[in-house]
Amino acid sequence: MSTIPTLTLNDGIKIPKIGYGLGTANYGSECASHVVSALKTGYNYIDCAQMYANSKSFGEGFETFGGKREDVFVVQKCNLGGKTGTESHPRKILEGLLKDMKTDYVDLYLLHSPLLTKPLSLSEAWKVMEELKEEGLARSIGVSNFREEDILEIEKTWKVAPSVNQIEYHPYNFHAPNVQRLLGVMKKHSIHVEAYGPLTSLTGAKGGPVDEVVQEIAKSKGVEESQVLLNWALQTTGGVVVTTSTNEQRQKLQLEAVTKDITLTEDEINRISEAGKKKFFRYRMTDVWDAAKP
Repeated sequence: MSTIPTLTLNDGIKIPKIGYGLGTANYGSECASHVVSALKTGYNYIDCAQMYANSKSFGEGFETFGGKREDVFVVQKCNLGGKTGTESHPRKILEGLLKDMKTDYVDLYLLHSPLLTKPLSLSEAWKVMEELKEEGLARSIGVSNFREEDILEIEKTWKVAPSVNQIEYHPYNFHAPNVQRLLGVMKKHSIHVEAYGPLTSLTGAKGGPVDEVVQEIAKSKGVEESQVLLNWALQTTGGVVVTTSTNEQRQKLQLEAVTKDITLTEDEINRISEAGKKKFFRYRMTDVWDAAKP
């Protein structure tokens, strides 16, 4: 497997700087063959979620691949969805996901959304996450799509701070005031960004002010536009990127954005950032952010 640089989280756990996600193109689909392809390409971080409804594909794909469990970083996310009863408890959900994935633990377990912890409050759900970490069912614990106000809420009672917050992050939304405030409170507690949707300006919002700048930088470096955007996200957050593709060649190119030296200069980063500020666009979890403080 390729040598992928890692990041040390606030609890000492090391996480690869790029992950292959089972959402987006793989969402709701059997995708064991794509898991195998990603692992063969060199990915050693697979990003799963209860919401994606395809966790069995990881277990089947990994079994086919035949690697060592300790060599792959596995992330899972839970959403309680407002249901009552034990089936919507973070512990019960994880137990089911572990069975589906044919593994005894996950490396990182996240609450998928601040709107999806009911019937538990945010703090009650986080307490369960802390218990799962202490018991070793999850080596590290974090959140996803949490806003500033959500972090501040669980901060009141947490014993362990989240290690990550997996959020949509790209040139068209990083500059929003509520995202900037969120990044500030995360930095205070050494909560790292896991950026999903880092290629949004290229895939979901093409034709915007970032395009020309990214094209120029990619041409000058002899690299792909996607590789420029992945490095912009990595360098501006100091965190991790999560991306996906069902195309083996694109899987390879995205991975090489991290494994090859494609570091952007400060000027290149600033040019992309300034272009991004000319437009606002958010693609995912709009129900969460529509209810956020401006």
